[in-house]
Amino acid sequence: MNKFLTISAYTTLLLGAFLITGCSSSDDDDGTTSTEITAENMEALATAGTEGVKQAISTNNVPLSFAKVAKTSPVQSLTVSLAQTVSQDPKLLVENLSTEICVGGGSAIADGTESNLTIIFTNCTITGGIVLDGTVNITTSVSGSTTTISLNYISFTVTFDGQTETFDLQATCTTTDNSDVTFSTSCTFDSEALGIDGRTYSVTDISVSGDSFTGYTVSATVTDPDHGIITITTSTPVTFNCTNGQPDAGVIVVSDGTNTMTVTYNDCNSFSIDFDGSTTTFFW
Repeated sequence: MNKFLTISAYTTLLLGAFLITGCSSSDDDDGTTSTEITAENMEALATAGTEGVKQAISTNNVPLSFAKVAKTSPVQSLTVSLAQTVSQDPKLLVENLSTEICVGGGSAIADGTESNLTIIFTNCTITGGIVLDGTVNITTSVSGSTTTISLNYISFTVTFDGQTETFDLQATCTTTDNSDVTFSTSCTFDSEALGIDGRTYSVTDISVSGDSFTGYTVSATVTDPDHGIITITTSTPVTFNCTNGQPDAGVIVVSDGTNTMTVTYNDCNSFSIDFDGSTTTFFW
């Protein structure tokens, strides 16, 4: 059996959302900066939380033409398939990558060893007309039946329907060999992107489920460049049906570790914050 078929199978998933990532009050032991939600910074932190949701579902600030197609981002799907293939047979990855992935033209050339691969995508057009360009470095380690794969996307671009986004993304995947033909893989993603307010946010510990029709359920850690670290969770799935790229419905809970606030997306132009016993409406 040609196990490289995992790549071919996963390319059917490579439509959709461009998978998908706070001033301080004190410094934590690991050097990161903590924050405290206040009435003065809650609007900025609500924006940070919103950008975290976008990054988590991998819109990565690309207008929502990506997110409206399907629930799985091209890069997330690509990452899972690459991780599974590397864990099974890296030689097949090197030999067949362009043919299996770049179904619409272009190339994806892999070189290196089983433990350290570099893949260069050049105008690689995958299913759905999505074009990939850039470099992915892949390192692996094996312990028993478990393979840990680290993928580092460097100045990687995704182009679709005239929209292009360039980003750097790190992913760590764990693949377990359950049998000769069954592999289970889970991946976590860390990323950063430019937000609607012109600031760059880092988004880590991303977990996301749902789709563009029922809404996305997200949890993540977001670093606001001016205010520090917050965590976000969705209490009501968030949907994106606005031409301006903003959410039109859903609720997220933003936490600084001690205090919380609730952000409700009212429509394409406004959101409300419930904090410290009062509700305030803001406009994008």
